[in-house]
Amino acid sequence: MAFDQGNMSFRMCRLPQPLPADILERFAAQAAGSLEQVRDEPVWGWVSGRHLLENRIDDQTVKLGGYYHLCLRQAERKIPASLLNAECRMVELVRMTELSTDHLNRKEKKKIKEEVRARLLPTMPPQISGLYIAIDPVENMLFTSATSARQLDLLLGNFHQVMGFEPIPLTPEATATELFDIQPEDIPAQNISPELPDAAGGGSLGENFLTWLWFFQEERGGVLPPTKLGEFSLLLDGPLQFVAEGGGALQSNVSKGMPTISAEAKAALLVGKKLRRAKLVIARGKGEEWSVTVDANEFVFKSLRLPEGEAMDPISVFEERMTNLYVFQSVFFALFQRFLKELSDPEKAADYQRKAKQWVSEREGR
Repeated sequence: MAFDQGNMSFRMCRLPQPLPADILERFAAQAAGSLEQVRDEPVWGWVSGRHLLENRIDDQTVKLGGYYHLCLRQAERKIPASLLNAECRMVELVRMTELSTDHLNRKEKKKIKEEVRARLLPTMPPQISGLYIAIDPVENMLFTSATSARQLDLLLGNFHQVMGFEPIPLTPEATATELFDIQPEDIPAQNISPELPDAAGGGSLGENFLTWLWFFQEERGGVLPPTKLGEFSLLLDGPLQFVAEGGGALQSNVSKGMPTISAEAKAALLVGKKLRRAKLVIARGKGEEWSVTVDANEFVFKSLRLPEGEAMDPISVFEERMTNLYVFQSVFFALFQRFLKELSDPEKAADYQRKAKQWVSEREGR
């Protein structure tokens, strides 16, 4: 989905170097071509972020204030399976009548299918889809709707063709090293179950962070430390996804009722599971609210809902949305940085483990 309207599903990347001065010319050189040239193989090219048919790339179409909004478009002709099967069957029936037989061998059926595909494919309208990007050149950040591994690989490869370098996806591990100069291996995986030995820490860096964030939010009553951007509160809510390493039930989902205070959530923590996915609601004052579902392993954010804006013209709307996205990014990364600093300090890590075990033990599962 584009970044100029609606909820956003995205991941964040850091640009390892500043954008070149001829950025628009470079994207324009790799612009998407005419749909009439598309055949059965996917064809990729850049278009503006306004819509999938706008392959004119310049200041007016992709530059919105201080940001760039583009889309990597895929175009491909496809024959619906039901239509292909029906057309093949028609030809097969005619061929069987001609040969006075009641069946055709596999080789003949394959030949018929190839003939039907060659006849139908040019008549099919191209199907188009896109992976959107929004670039903040001041912060050297890129946001993309490419949330799956396959989509991300395609996006990074095509971006490299344009710029000569690849953005760095900010997974938990990359964020720790790239933004905060902390090595992921310096952050121990803490066991917070009072029923398990401490050696059974387990969980990825992102899972341990999201589990810590749940504890941190409840310990502070939802009030976050003051920031330069104002005073924020945080609520972690369901649906929740818990995971564990090893045998047995490795994954459990809790979504009904009040997930965070459910008996299922407490049971998951007691057996050593960590939180992989949850909904976060961040609020500033009255009326400003950011809500999003976080996948902790990759730092993929689904359906981010931004505060209601006041801007009217398209450029101002986009800038306002990007400003709100920057606020969310800043608060989220500040929390992650706090987690990294506390857990890399042996004394603070031990204190967290002791308090978290008590937190798990005293939870009232409903």
